[in-house]
Amino acid sequence: MQGQHIFYDDISNFVKNYKKPRYRNYDLSVEWLDDVPENLVDKLDVKTTLIDSLTAMNELRKTLLKLQSQAYLEASIDSLTLQDSTFTAYFHLGKTYEWANLSNGNVENVFLEQIGFREKIYQNKPFNYLEVVKMQERLLEYAENHGYPFASVWLGNIHILNGEISATLFMNKGRLIVVENIAVNGDVKISDAYLQSYLGLKTGSLYSKARILKIQSRLRELPFLKESRNATVTFTNEKATVNLFAKKKKASRFDFLIGVLPGGQGGNPQRAQDQKLLLTGTFDAEMHNQFGLGEKIFVSFERLRPETQQLELAFAYPYILDMPFGLDLNFSQYKRDTTYTDVAFDVGLQYLFEGGNYLKAFWNNASSNLISVDTAAIKNGISPNNLDVSNRSYGLEFSLQKLDYRFNPRKGWGLFFRGGAGFKKIPKNNKIIEVDESFYDSLQLKTFQFRVKGGVEKYFTVLNNVAIKTAVRGGIIFSEADIYQNEQFRIGGNKLLRGFDEESIFATLYTIFTVEARLLVGQNSYFYAFGDFAYLEDRTTTARGFDRPYGMGLGLTFETGVGVFGLSLAVGSQQNNPINFGNPKIHFGYVNYF
Repeated sequence: MQGQHIFYDDISNFVKNYKKPRYRNYDLSVEWLDDVPENLVDKLDVKTTLIDSLTAMNELRKTLLKLQSQAYLEASIDSLTLQDSTFTAYFHLGKTYEWANLSNGNVENVFLEQIGFREKIYQNKPFNYLEVVKMQERLLEYAENHGYPFASVWLGNIHILNGEISATLFMNKGRLIVVENIAVNGDVKISDAYLQSYLGLKTGSLYSKARILKIQSRLRELPFLKESRNATVTFTNEKATVNLFAKKKKASRFDFLIGVLPGGQGGNPQRAQDQKLLLTGTFDAEMHNQFGLGEKIFVSFERLRPETQQLELAFAYPYILDMPFGLDLNFSQYKRDTTYTDVAFDVGLQYLFEGGNYLKAFWNNASSNLISVDTAAIKNGISPNNLDVSNRSYGLEFSLQKLDYRFNPRKGWGLFFRGGAGFKKIPKNNKIIEVDESFYDSLQLKTFQFRVKGGVEKYFTVLNNVAIKTAVRGGIIFSEADIYQNEQFRIGGNKLLRGFDEESIFATLYTIFTVEARLLVGQNSYFYAFGDFAYLEDRTTTARGFDRPYGMGLGLTFETGVGVFGLSLAVGSQQNNPINFGNPKIHFGYVNYF
């Protein structure tokens, strides 16, 4: 085939005028018109096989930039030819240049210190054009994020002599800009103080381009509003007004879950004598920003089994006194049939990070009080499973999430940790003393106790409409003395270890691994299959043992015009017993967002 030769001094013109031939792949050959050091060729790492002509041109541009960054400022492509499917580029290398000096003209020292500028760095060193550009960009970036959005930077007094370059660095800061206010356009009810603290754009603060650029991602992390269009900035003299265009997003919810648990306890067929249908129920209400302050209110009531209920209340108030601190209050009460009642009160001070993430220091006061006492067992010298206990502890809690969509994530991860240390006290129960006056003499009435729980979850997409959730959750109690049953973790049920009755399993240590595959059919609609695999230890005053229970099941969640409905079926096995498929745990759920 007749060879086609094309000569251009400028690569851009070549791409613009060249008509792509029919070849599918191209070869690229580089020829040097000067002597070239061998190590330089290795550093360039030029690709020789390319899929099309545009890719070939981009590879030549990258090679030219690499040469110039290595102080070969005269480097150029003298000519370029194409024969059949082979490009041949003829490079002129030229000599290397180095700095004689780069001195400061009028840039304030505070700016230079922030970017690490030192004049000696630019003395008798190879000239690197890209480093100079990056240095100027860092200088501009610092200025733009500290009140000078109209700053400019340039090199002046440039002299080139015998391959040595000298220049002077200059800067025009422009006028100092401060934030005047945030103007919200839309139907969102939100306080100015909350937005200013959340976005880091308080009235009177220095203008920051970085914070402006983060507005979109920061607002996307709020559950109760969304942008209708991108934010803008209006500059008036030395003041800037940030204009937000937002509308309300449904984030508050109430939901209920009904469990149908036929026969048995916790999936153990050996305990399936009672075949009566057992109904459990959970009602949750979570309200965001009802007063326009970014606050959150949570109420939950659960009926776990006959005569066993649990109530939880929580309130979170962010940005106290316009600082990145929030108040977090929690109250819970749990009644276990006619055995005992637990009451816990938790007060925390949160340090707020981006996206609702936080670090919290807390004080917790928890107590468990017996409703009934097995006096017959005590008379016979049998140690009881439960005693009155109280625990006051201090600790830290940490929560971090990076999810693409909080209600039905496709990808992302989450991390939670909570650890508290304190003293457990055993108050004396008059009913026990009436039976055995010396009962408490052999007990340690005040002991140290440490409780830890946490979890990690990861979401990732394997196909366009299939998402996988993996999670590990666990908890452990370290105690100076024996642990009673009413101090233990209560697990099992739809929230933690599916396939078992709600909170029917007691443990002093648990680890639960979860794998869940979701077939996504809508934003809030999906089919799923799951497996929960656990390791448990039960080390109390009356028991020493471990177990490896597991649960598995299927479910679906589908969104309608009136809310999100869910249905799941799970079975479980514990104590090495086979799965009892005749004793499934069925849950019906409903969630409404408002």
